[in-house]
Amino acid sequence: MFPQDVLEQVSYPNVLALGTSLAFSYVFFTAIYRLYFHPLAKFPGPFWARLSTIPSWWHTRYGDRHIWLYSLQEKYGPEFRYRPDSVVINTPTAFKKIFGPLGNVKKGEYYQGWPRNVHTHNTWNATSISMHARKRRVLNYAFSEKALRSTEAFLHSNIDRWLELLGQLPEKKTEWSPSFNMCDWMNWLVFDILGDLCFGKSFDMKEPDSKLRHVPEMMISFLELLHPVFFSPWNGLWVWLKPRGLDWLLTVASPPAVVNWQKFVDKCLGDRTKVEQELERSPKPESEVRKDFFYWLFKAVDPETGERGYDMDELYGECELLTIAGSDTTSIVLSAAFFYLARRPDVQAKLAQEIISRFSSYDEIKSGDKLHSCKYLTAFLQEALRMTPPVSAEPAREVLQGGTTVDGHYIPQGLNVSTGLYCLSYNKDVYPEPFKFRPERWIVAENEKDGSSAESVALAESGFCAFSTGSRGCVGKNLAWLEMRLVVAKFLWNFELKNDPTNNLGGGDPDGKPGRRLKDQYQTWEMFVSNRKGPMIHVKKRAH
Repeated sequence: MFPQDVLEQVSYPNVLALGTSLAFSYVFFTAIYRLYFHPLAKFPGPFWARLSTIPSWWHTRYGDRHIWLYSLQEKYGPEFRYRPDSVVINTPTAFKKIFGPLGNVKKGEYYQGWPRNVHTHNTWNATSISMHARKRRVLNYAFSEKALRSTEAFLHSNIDRWLELLGQLPEKKTEWSPSFNMCDWMNWLVFDILGDLCFGKSFDMKEPDSKLRHVPEMMISFLELLHPVFFSPWNGLWVWLKPRGLDWLLTVASPPAVVNWQKFVDKCLGDRTKVEQELERSPKPESEVRKDFFYWLFKAVDPETGERGYDMDELYGECELLTIAGSDTTSIVLSAAFFYLARRPDVQAKLAQEIISRFSSYDEIKSGDKLHSCKYLTAFLQEALRMTPPVSAEPAREVLQGGTTVDGHYIPQGLNVSTGLYCLSYNKDVYPEPFKFRPERWIVAENEKDGSSAESVALAESGFCAFSTGSRGCVGKNLAWLEMRLVVAKFLWNFELKNDPTNNLGGGDPDGKPGRRLKDQYQTWEMFVSNRKGPMIHVKKRAH
């Protein structure tokens, strides 16, 4: 026991003063270290962002982290520090190094928060390189050339019905339709395609009597709720708690946005699984089997082990991934594409002329050499992808043992380095006049009116980052290209469109916040992928 006189001296005020002193000392010396002695101290950046993760998280909460990062690029150049442990380097060479085979990085802690439990990692959120490699080998089976050939019929059936319903909007064939929100119509179309490709039948959201039109907004609510949590200062604690009771707690006490989304995916997966299990019990002739993505995933075998590719938990993870990545990303780009088509009659006329002159009939518009030879269509979609990258901020990458060197900068193990995809897409050293929608920047031609120089096109291609690259690049890239080409080409064969002059939904506001003031730039809100609204457009049947 301590003598009474010693106990009297250790009073509550003294303990409080000591605790306060220690806390202050910790904060002070941590600040000094982060500002002056940290391995990333040489990179410029905002004072508070170099001290704390709160500024980047704050902008994540409000969906404008991509715009904030671009404002920092304008101030500091393409290399800067935006969190105490993180830098972005927004150049084509940095992008290819970080995301390519020599990057020596893995996906960061952000991704570890997403799996519903320890058994439902998918190809997107797996941070283990070996786990991802196995899952990607199996997923590649579902996106093989053979599998993709079997899916085109599902694209055509949904696009054709969608266009038929759009054609019913004008009261008379020769008149313009009432104004409508193309973002909603695009969501319904791509979700219906996704349902056909992954779950055995279209969701029929495009149909007027649909009971599922709320699903895209339900998905957005799910992403808006969880994305800021996993980019927050306390994500490390969240990840630590997940296998220690948090996963169980979330199964009984999740917010409605999470519960409703998980129920939707569970039902889709359950219904489709029953079909495949029935086929295993009672096989049908090959010609009668529906060969959608789920068929290939369910049958997939790991080519290295010869074992079945996915168990049921893994199938849930991959189906959730395909639902979000296969619908939302394509819808984002196509909504932007129609935004710019409606505001650029010259681009619309040039694109429509190419399509009408290339194909002799509507039914001829399908995959093949003719569709791929539509250079202006490809350039138009590349420009829409550049101006509206589906993933707009910086995909988190953590440096592995041995460190990495990017554009001459050595980044030690355990720190984060990435490229801001919106920042790179608007880097004026790569894309002159970056806020101008100009498909010609992707076409080699002798004069500026028809295209650009070979050197400037090569530079633009080197910075094209919408599908990422390397082993983590978009596995559905070829399908996305086919879907976008078919939607735009078939639409313009059938319709003209124009902007609703009374409603600029989707565009910027001259009185809005910095970064959101351009009326003719399509606006998105970052939630890993991008939330968006509009455009409001009118359509009219095209005369042939």
